[in-house]
Amino acid sequence: MALVGALLCPTLVFAGGAKFSPRKIYDKAAPAVVTVICSGPEGGNGELGSGSLIAENEVLTNAHVVIHKSTGRPWPLVRVYLKPKHMTGNPDKDLNHAIRARVAFYDRTLDLALLKLDHPALGRPILSLANPNSVSVGDPVAAIGDPEDGGLWTLTTGIISAVIADLGGVKGRYGYQTDASINRGNSGGPLLNANADIVGMNTMMARRAPDGLAITAVNFAIRSDVIRAWLNSNAGMDIAYANPVGAPINSPEQQVAQNNSHLAQDKPSSAIPSSANESALVTKKIPVPSKLSPQPPKAAPVQALPVHHVTITESKPYNRRQLLLRKMHEMDNLEEEMHQEFLQHTQNLNQ
Repeated sequence: MALVGALLCPTLVFAGGAKFSPRKIYDKAAPAVVTVICSGPEGGNGELGSGSLIAENEVLTNAHVVIHKSTGRPWPLVRVYLKPKHMTGNPDKDLNHAIRARVAFYDRTLDLALLKLDHPALGRPILSLANPNSVSVGDPVAAIGDPEDGGLWTLTTGIISAVIADLGGVKGRYGYQTDASINRGNSGGPLLNANADIVGMNTMMARRAPDGLAITAVNFAIRSDVIRAWLNSNAGMDIAYANPVGAPINSPEQQVAQNNSHLAQDKPSSAIPSSANESALVTKKIPVPSKLSPQPPKAAPVQALPVHHVTITESKPYNRRQLLLRKMHEMDNLEEEMHQEFLQHTQNLNQ
């Protein structure tokens, strides 16, 4: 019986004594994972995706989540929803903390985007990027996001299945293949290691081969070094890799305290485009850095199989459209009420 129990409940331990605990990873990382909802000014079709807080007022996500497929421009309305402390399982109640956001930088070729929040997500932990040299095929990983027809802030687990060169046919876009379950809506969400650091950004899945054969458990994430090079080159950031696997996983409160000291070392915010020239910069395609992977991967990259890749989030009406639109209208009404209260307060002061 003891042998059977050991086989059914294996303990994954890394060099340095780090254990892969999905619950600890979720407790640390989930408060830094956001739901991203985009729409037009009059509702209708939209995008539902995921993202990661990498600073108090910056969210990392996929470009295809926030860039309208038809126009090639950012969606007019972008909102970021923060995870509540206690999930109810009812999206109408759990999607209750929204922050307006704008697309500060994006690259449709790399499928990366950086969002700037209208006000900081105070008291939230932020996620760090894992060094790809510490990642090997076979390492366990966890994904957090909002899969279509699934729950908000869903946790799934798997392993790194392969290292992929030129993910999706894009030169220099290294990635990982994983069998961790991801679906539409997971786009832009993190693929995490045992330390709850970002190994990659979930972005693609393979579901059917050209001959119609069904494909399962073949999913892809953009590797952390590609993300880091893009952020440092285009967003004026100076991001360092996280400590290697084996360092203790801190609580969200401890992580917030660490983030405050980390953010003080970042470059000045003047590196981010101001509102005056935002329009010209946002709609301009950012050139792909010439050297996206300064450090070679531990495992030799392999070419992706000739399958039909499907982006996880598509421009289509999502099944929770009415709920999401209602949330957007509620946010608009709240902003209008706050504006009217401000005007009334100003009039009272002038009397």
